[in-house]
Amino acid sequence: MLNTFKKEILKEKKYIISTLGKLVAIPTISNPGLNYKKCVDLLEKECKKAGLKTKLVKVTEKKFIAELPEENRKYPRYILLAFLDTGAKKTLHFNGHYDVVPASSGFTGDPFKLRVIGDKLMGRGAADMKHSIVAMLTAVRVLKKLNIKPGWNLEFSFVPDEEIGGECGSGYVCAKKLSKADAVIEGDGGGGNQLTVAHRGIVNFEVTVFGKPAHASAHNEGVNAFLKAVKLVSVLEYLRKKIEKRRSKYCVTKPLSARATLMLGGVAGGGTKSNAVPDKFTFTIDRRVIPEENMQKAKEEILALINKTVKKDGTFKVKIVSKSMTHSSIAEDAPLCRHLGAILKKHYGREPAMLMTGGRVDSSYFLKILKVPTVAFGVDGKNYHADDEFTTAGDIISTTAIYAELMRTAY
Repeated sequence: MLNTFKKEILKEKKYIISTLGKLVAIPTISNPGLNYKKCVDLLEKECKKAGLKTKLVKVTEKKFIAELPEENRKYPRYILLAFLDTGAKKTLHFNGHYDVVPASSGFTGDPFKLRVIGDKLMGRGAADMKHSIVAMLTAVRVLKKLNIKPGWNLEFSFVPDEEIGGECGSGYVCAKKLSKADAVIEGDGGGGNQLTVAHRGIVNFEVTVFGKPAHASAHNEGVNAFLKAVKLVSVLEYLRKKIEKRRSKYCVTKPLSARATLMLGGVAGGGTKSNAVPDKFTFTIDRRVIPEENMQKAKEEILALINKTVKKDGTFKVKIVSKSMTHSSIAEDAPLCRHLGAILKKHYGREPAMLMTGGRVDSSYFLKILKVPTVAFGVDGKNYHADDEFTTAGDIISTTAIYAELMRTAY
């Protein structure tokens, strides 16, 4: 059936490019949360055209909104759910996020206008991950055109905020039990002949160091918060070297992605004037936690070192705000991995790679909260979060065929 699907999908190429172009043209920037309603309205129309029933959910509960940065809370969060009840015994859920990161400054054209350069489709969100949403919709359209009944009941969740943690997106879907899935395909991962079966967790810290202000001409009367922050950074840098010796068992595409990591100073700053001793300085810590590590212990390791250093010095204080997003993994021989892997092998002629992504995806919500088998597999792409982000029409067509075959055949 894969060849049959591919031939039919080629007829949908104009739809694929047009729909991706419409989605890219909506700047759904996750921080602060722009144009979300406009995007889900477009997706709802496309879902209905494909024969899916839909439900639009607006996230209003305070405990979820409170997880957002304060400046984001005035922008409403929307989730679009879509369904096809085939009367099957099992339900397959497809999840995709429609939010994007802000456009970087080096795009060679308008980042929110899809550029078609041969087979290349370029624009912000073209690869992360509006391309997979288009593949999902096109797969349903093709099954309908060929009059093929899926072997599963189908569910879809198109969600916001994956780029900032996903609490008001996939997190909400899972916490509110809005899915009845027996298996989940998270469209933000994999690509080509590879499945994402694991991802690292994240612990973010914002460390604010408090010193004592004084005039620069008598700086010895103050406590320089910047220098105290440097002292903390030096001991944390020593810890980083220790942490990054820890390696995961999972296969990766980049060597550092297999390691526990610690990155300092993504955001840093403080002070008020060049001639005043800074009484406050803030810096951030990004700790990536491999599946073999315990999330809480990873957090406590850093807190203990900071508190020990502060106590030993005795001249300054700190305020630490932290936020954690857990890692997750699925066994490579799980039925879902075997089933999708067999489809990929049939398509590419060789065994697929089972990988851990160096980043973070929303799979953890479905695996940890709903406890449903979840694999990340979507359309391939390049330059994620960078200049001239792109995918190709060929990659969308290949993934659409694989999605269609997966929808057709349950395990």
